[in-house]
Amino acid sequence: MSKFLSCIAPKNDEEKKRKLINKQISTKLKKDGKVYKATYRLLLLGAGESGKSTVVKQMKILHNPFTTQEKLDKIPDIKRNIRDSLTSILRALDMINPPVRLERPENQICATYILTTAHQLDFDYPSEFFDHAEKLWRDAGVQNCYSRSNEYQLIDSAKYFLDRVNDIRKPNYMPNDQ
Repeated sequence: MSKFLSCIAPKNDEEKKRKLINKQISTKLKKDGKVYKATYRLLLLGAGESGKSTVVKQMKILHNPFTTQEKLDKIPDIKRNIRDSLTSILRALDMINPPVRLERPENQICATYILTTAHQLDFDYPSEFFDHAEKLWRDAGVQNCYSRSNEYQLIDSAKYFLDRVNDIRKPNYMPNDQ
């Protein structure tokens, strides 16, 4: 009879531990499966700059606003957006038809400065950068080219950030949830 019981009953503490761990894993898998089934998934398709990531960002803002650290982490991206936006506009000046010229020829120095920084990865955005960006954004030729941005690719947020160059350049700048 003792041989029969040893076949059914756990032999030792190690076997009991394995069964307990197995039960915990199974319970966790069932719980995770329920969470997975309750999760909504959305596939966003669209051309470049059509607003796919904007939809996702708006959902995040509505349901989980950005933390202070997340906002601070976005500052380099915001500064890069200013540089990339101006670079796109400046390159488009000659490419759109009819081409657009800078209203103030002396702003060509600013344009050259911005274009030479376009591919620098470790660019630290000195005060000089923001001075040039502000002058260019006020130039009527740049504004004219911006108004024709449907003729070339430009990020949707270009105007928002370029209008705020003076705020973004401040050392204590803190992005808002937009």
